[in-house]
Amino acid sequence: MALSDPGLQAALEESRQQAREATASLRQMAAHLSAERDRFKAESARRIAEIQGQARRGELGPEQERLQRRVDAGETSWRDIASGADEDPAAEAARAHLSTSLTALREELEHDEAFLEADAAAREQQQRATPDA
Repeated sequence: MALSDPGLQAALEESRQQAREATASLRQMAAHLSAERDRFKAESARRIAEIQGQARRGELGPEQERLQRRVDAGETSWRDIASGADEDPAAEAARAHLSTSLTALREELEHDEAFLEADAAAREQQQRATPDA
C-alpha cells in the first residue's frame, strides 16, 4: 500500500482530525480547570479575609482576636499556630479546637453516602490514571 492509496490517505486524515479534536478538547478542559482554580483561589482569599476581619473585631472570641493580633504584628503565623511551633495558650486552644472540628468532620463524612460515592469514584479515576501506583 502506497501513501497514494485513497483508503490510507482517508485513514490518515481521519486520524489527524481526531488528534486535532482531542487536542482542542484537552485545551478547553485545561482552560476550564484553570478558571475553576482561579475562582476557588479568589473565593478562598475572600473567605480568609472575612474570617480575619471577624477575628480582629472580636466576633470569634477573645482567643481568636489575640491570635489574629499576634499574626498581624508578625509575632507568629497561622502556619506556626497550626504546626505547634507557637506555644502560646491561645494557639494551643486553637489547635485543640481544630483537632476536635476535624475529628467531627471526619466522622460526619464517614456516614455521608454522597461523599463516600464521590470519594470512591475519585479514587477509581485516580487509580485508572496511575495504574502503577
